[in-house]
Amino acid sequence: MSQEDIDILKRALQREKAARKAAEKILEEKSRELYQTSLKLEQLLDEKSSQLQGVFENILDAYVVMDLKGNIIKFNEAATHFFGYNIEEESVNVIDLIYKEDMQYAMSSFMDLQGKGFFKNYEARVYTKSKAVKWVHINASIVFDKDKKPIAAQGIVRDITEDRRTRELIEEQKKQLDTIVDNAPFGIALTQLGQMIKTNAAFQNLLGFNAEELKQKTIKDVSFIEDFPESKALLTKMNSGTLDNFVIDKRYKKKDGSFIWAKTNVNAVRDSYNNIKYQVALIEDITSEREKTLIIDMINDVAKSILGKIDIYEIAQEITTNIAAFLGTEDCVIYLVNKDIGTIEKIAAYGEDINYKNASDNKFSLQLGKGIVGRVAKSKKAKIINDTSQEPDYVIDGQRRFSELTVPILNDGEVIGIIDSEHIDKNYFTKAHLKTIKNIASLVAMQLKSAINLRERQKVENRNKTLLKALEKSNDELQEYAHIVSHDLKSPLRSIYALVSWLKEDNIGNLDAASLQNIKHIETTLEKMEQLISDVLNYSSVSADNSQISNVDLNSVVKELIKILYIPEHIEIKVHNTLPIIKGDKTKLQQLFQNLISNAVKFIDKDKGYIDIDVVEQTEQYQFSIKDNGIGIDEKFYDKIFKIFNTLNKSEDSTGIGLSIVKKIVNLHNGNIWLESEIEKGTTFYFTLKKAPNETPK
Repeated sequence: MSQEDIDILKRALQREKAARKAAEKILEEKSRELYQTSLKLEQLLDEKSSQLQGVFENILDAYVVMDLKGNIIKFNEAATHFFGYNIEEESVNVIDLIYKEDMQYAMSSFMDLQGKGFFKNYEARVYTKSKAVKWVHINASIVFDKDKKPIAAQGIVRDITEDRRTRELIEEQKKQLDTIVDNAPFGIALTQLGQMIKTNAAFQNLLGFNAEELKQKTIKDVSFIEDFPESKALLTKMNSGTLDNFVIDKRYKKKDGSFIWAKTNVNAVRDSYNNIKYQVALIEDITSEREKTLIIDMINDVAKSILGKIDIYEIAQEITTNIAAFLGTEDCVIYLVNKDIGTIEKIAAYGEDINYKNASDNKFSLQLGKGIVGRVAKSKKAKIINDTSQEPDYVIDGQRRFSELTVPILNDGEVIGIIDSEHIDKNYFTKAHLKTIKNIASLVAMQLKSAINLRERQKVENRNKTLLKALEKSNDELQEYAHIVSHDLKSPLRSIYALVSWLKEDNIGNLDAASLQNIKHIETTLEKMEQLISDVLNYSSVSADNSQISNVDLNSVVKELIKILYIPEHIEIKVHNTLPIIKGDKTKLQQLFQNLISNAVKFIDKDKGYIDIDVVEQTEQYQFSIKDNGIGIDEKFYDKIFKIFNTLNKSEDSTGIGLSIVKKIVNLHNGNIWLESEIEKGTTFYFTLKKAPNETPK
């Protein structure tokens, strides 16, 4: 080897030694940095462990650490308090804590813990040291050492005993509620955005659909098309937040194509933001009640016709209007039977203004026995025709309609008229329709008979109209006319009442409960009409008649009234000051106090009632007060109650005229009347009466 090669090798060796020393120096510096970092990490780990220890010591839920054999090695204060063990003084294994019936579930969960390294939402029962059984919720995880070997398990144990009891109670109550809902006698439907969510058996039975079929339907699907706009408007208000509940009478379509009338009570269920989550509807079938209501309404409408219209054509028109509305048809006609000439005469038709009184040549009539109407008039038996095209003697009046319902109006076993209704569709009328119209026919028979009799008194009626025009000029003449009219009105009422009584007596044992109840409704309506006529007469009789003015001792008047009026034993009447002597009409002043005292008695609903009568003397007048502890009157009705025919509480013995008479009497004595009231606490009526011109304050 040449010297030059040796020199090259020496230089390379020197460079390698220098590089090694540099590398060793760098390695030494990095090792020092790594050591310092390790010290910092250990210090930081100790700090974090200390902080974590503080967290677990102060956590509100129980914190438990156990070794992998289930021996408890750590309890925080909450765990010690919850389980009742002091692990510093006694050994505890997790087996001691597990409820025996939950042991298998606990073991499988522990296997999951070892396999996955954690488990969540473990719920089971445990024993405390006192052997109390508690429900717990546990989230647990494995604890690893520095070599990532499992050395223990830790978990947060939360006591959910009360939560479980609450949930079980809620679940039990929910089951009870579901049972109540499912067995409720009325329909219940839960809806969301118009869609059926849940319905009970009663609602399903009402419409003939099963639960699954109803879930596929909306409110609109089961609503009668003519009724839907009204319910939609109310639902819109509810959705806007201006309405929380409403009640509506509407029709529902059944699966078989028919419909029912139902009272529907809708309530909103809102979330915390006041948005609607659900709507709950309570549905009560009122189809039969509506039929009964129609009958009563018909009687009331005819009664009103007698009060204001004694003309048979007008009365018959009222009947056709109500029947057409009930049947949902555009055609309803009433005929009268004239046996003398063997014809039936149209006297009213729905939608037509018929008045043949002065146009006898335009009357539409049929021969008895001719056509469907003529046959019913002759046979006295009602008929439903499902297809008039199959009836050769069907008489077309205007246009052909395919369904016809014809019912005779019988009085004392004789046909006096016919109710006839037609519909353009085939098979439209039902047995329920027939039953209702037959009931109406029997109930209006007496009114129509009276109207027929009244028609014969046309000349008397015309004289009364002439008299009415003359009486408008004179107060005295008006009173006389009121007496005449009231007598004329009461006579047919009494006749009707007598006929109803005879009908009831003649059919003892033949009438069912519903018929007897309907007759009772008629009698009640007649009694109220007669009372109304009497009150109207009393009201019209209150006038300024100076011939009856005298000095009236109101003390004596009130004492006498207390003796003669019916005052229940639980009501006490007190007069707090001596009442004055007033110049006025004794009869009217007696009527004034009688109406106010009777009114107070009528509306006292407390177990112990009182009526306080008092007077305060003023410069030119006396101010009287009659105070009670009755049901009270809402302030918005203060002005209305003094108007004639206004009554806030619908009762059989109230016509809405009593307070009108009171106000009129006070006005005639140059006084004023007003009231103060509080709902459920009572009412005080105040009124003033003028002193005599020469009377001075005491």
